[in-house]
Amino acid sequence: MEAFKYYMWRTSPEIAISKFIESNVAISVSDNLGRIVYANDRFCSIIGCEERELIGVNNSLLKSNIHKDPFYKELWITIKNGNIWKGVLSNKTKEGKSFWLETTIVPLKDSKGVVESFVAMCLDITKLNVEYIETANVELDKMILKKN
Repeated sequence: MEAFKYYMWRTSPEIAISKFIESNVAISVSDNLGRIVYANDRFCSIIGCEERELIGVNNSLLKSNIHKDPFYKELWITIKNGNIWKGVLSNKTKEGKSFWLETTIVPLKDSKGVVESFVAMCLDITKLNVEYIETANVELDKMILKKN
């Protein structure tokens, strides 16, 4: 198997990189109104549904309401103006469970320079966030006990 992987990398690095990205990075493409037009398998598995359920759905339906409206307004201003946005988003699964994504959103422009769609590339950092919060809570509990 290792020999095959090495062979694949040496003969077709683009395919190897593509397979790596597809299996590790959640990717969605939205039109200029925020409606999902494509979602890879990784994105669908995080959300907890199939691609056909997401097509045509507005990204706002995934919001967990942790971020407030000014946050989303700034995000949309950034990408609608053709700029890349990077940050951490809290969303929710089909069942309503929250998850965290380290996200980069890249606007795609037509031949005239008009933004026509957006590609979002995301890494699921939910586990890291939960561990960070748990560690912070333990430290906070220690400080409270120390004070009392």
